[in-house]
Amino acid sequence: MARLVQDLIFDATGRAQALSAVRGPDGELSYGDLAVLARRIGGQLVAGGLRPGDRVALLLDKSTLAVAAIYGVLVAGGVVVPLDPTGPVARARLIIEDCRPAALISHVSKSARIAELVDPGSGVAFVLAAGDPALLATAGSIEVRALDSAPGFDGPLPSRGVETDLATILYTSGSTGRPKGVMITHRNILAFAEWAGDFFALGPDDRVASHAPFHFDLSLFDVHATLGAGATVCLVPQGISFMSGDLAAFIAEERITVWQSVPSVLRLIEKALAPDAGGLNDLRVVFFAGEPYAPSALAALMAKLPRARFFNIYGATEINDVTCHEVPVPPGDAPLPIGRTVAIADVFALDDEGRLVDRPGAVGELHARGPMVALGYWGDTAMTAAKFIQNPLHDSFRDIVYRSGDLVRLDAEGAWHHAGRRDSQVKIRGNRVNLGEVEAGLLSHPEIGEAAVIDIEADGGGKALMAFVVAKPGGTPSLKDIRRHCLALLPVYMVPAVVELRDRLPKTSTGKIDRQTLRQGG
Repeated sequence: MARLVQDLIFDATGRAQALSAVRGPDGELSYGDLAVLARRIGGQLVAGGLRPGDRVALLLDKSTLAVAAIYGVLVAGGVVVPLDPTGPVARARLIIEDCRPAALISHVSKSARIAELVDPGSGVAFVLAAGDPALLATAGSIEVRALDSAPGFDGPLPSRGVETDLATILYTSGSTGRPKGVMITHRNILAFAEWAGDFFALGPDDRVASHAPFHFDLSLFDVHATLGAGATVCLVPQGISFMSGDLAAFIAEERITVWQSVPSVLRLIEKALAPDAGGLNDLRVVFFAGEPYAPSALAALMAKLPRARFFNIYGATEINDVTCHEVPVPPGDAPLPIGRTVAIADVFALDDEGRLVDRPGAVGELHARGPMVALGYWGDTAMTAAKFIQNPLHDSFRDIVYRSGDLVRLDAEGAWHHAGRRDSQVKIRGNRVNLGEVEAGLLSHPEIGEAAVIDIEADGGGKALMAFVVAKPGGTPSLKDIRRHCLALLPVYMVPAVVELRDRLPKTSTGKIDRQTLRQGG
C-alpha cells in the first residue's frame, strides 16, 4: 500500500495518541485530536463534492486548525494550496485564478476577504469557514458552510492515492509578474520529512518551532518532519514573527528544542539574548536557509547558545533541501558553504560547456535529482520543460533533474559554495523573489513608465530591494503612493525598501536597462 503524507499523523497516533501534536494561539491538539479533526474536515470536503486531485485553498492564520486543515485536505484526496493570510488580495486572486481550487477553507473573521477572493467564476464551489455561523458573510453565490457545526460525514472517503499524486502547490515569485505554483507530491514531502527526522534525530521529546508561514517551503519541515517523528509543533504566532524580544521569549517559554528560520530572523533573536542565554538551554539544533548568514553575526549567536548545534542548509521549493553543512565553532571569517549533498539526493554542477564540475575552484550550475524533486509548475509546461530536464549526463532512461539556476563552487573538502544566480532571482528574508515580478508590479502603477529593481545589502546583513523608477510624461508619483501601490499587489518582503525617482535609466548598447551600472551607483 502506498504511503501518503497523512499517514505521518495516523501512524504517530497509533504510537502516542495522547501526546501533544501541535500547539498554537488557538490552543493545543493531541495526536488523537488532530487525527479526528483531520478526518472530519476531510469528510466534510468529500461531502461537499471534492474529488481526488481537486485543489483546496487555505486562507487561515497560523493555528492548530490550519494544521488540521492541511491534513484534512490530504485525507480527502485533495491538493493543499496555502494562501498568505496577510498578503495582498490581488496576489491571492492570481493564485486562485491559476489553480482553480474547488473549495476554500477559512475563518469567519476573514469574511470580507473571502468575498473578494471567490465568485462564480473562480471555480470555488463552496467555502468551509470556522467560527460562529452567525458571523458568516455570503461570498456572492458561493455556498458558505460552517466548519464547526457541520455534521460529520458517514460516507466512504476516496480510495487511497499513490505517492506520486500531488499533495500541495506552493506559489513562488514568477518572472512574468505572476506567481508560479510548484507541484509537490506526497513522495517529495515524505522523502524529505523522513530524511530530516533521521538527520536531526527528532523524537517525541522534541518541541519544534514553526516560524515559517504555511505558504513557504520551510514549513514542510516544521509540520511534516515534526509530526512524522511524534514530536510537538509549536506555532510561532504571526504577530511576533519579526519581534526579537517576543521570539526569544517564545523559545524559552515553549522550551523549544529545534529551531529553523531564515538568518535575518536569527539575527533579530541574537540581539534580544543576554550574553548567557540560560533560558534557552533546551535548544539543541538551530538550522537556517534561504539567504547567506554573515559568519560574524552567526558567531555572536553561537556564543550565546553554546549547547546548540548549527546547520546551514540549501534548497529551493522545487527540491526542498539537498545540501547541508554543520557549522563549526567558531565559524571563521569566510562565507559559509552550503555543504555536502544530503543522503536522499544527488547533486552535481555543470559548467557553461555542460561538463561536470569535479575539481576544487570550478564553478557551475547546480542540478539536483532524487525523490524530493517536484513535478514541475502548475499549468506551465514550457517552464517545467526548461527547469525539470532529462539528466544531461546520460539519455539511457528517463531521469529528471532540476536545473536550479544557482551557480556553485566546489572546495577542496568536497563541499559546495553558493556563487550567485544565472537569472534575476534573489532571496529576501529567505523568500525567493523574482525581480521581474516586482518590476511588473511597479510598472502597473499608472504614472510609472520605467522601472528597474536590484538587491542591495540591508542593515544588519541580508538583502533588501531598491527600485529605480521613471515617471510617465506628466506623471508625478510620490514615494508614499508607490509604496502603497506595491503593498496592494505584493507581499511585504517584495516591496522595495528604497525607491529612487529618476529622469532616465541607464541603458546598454542593445537598449536594455543597464542594471550593472545601477548597482555601481550610475
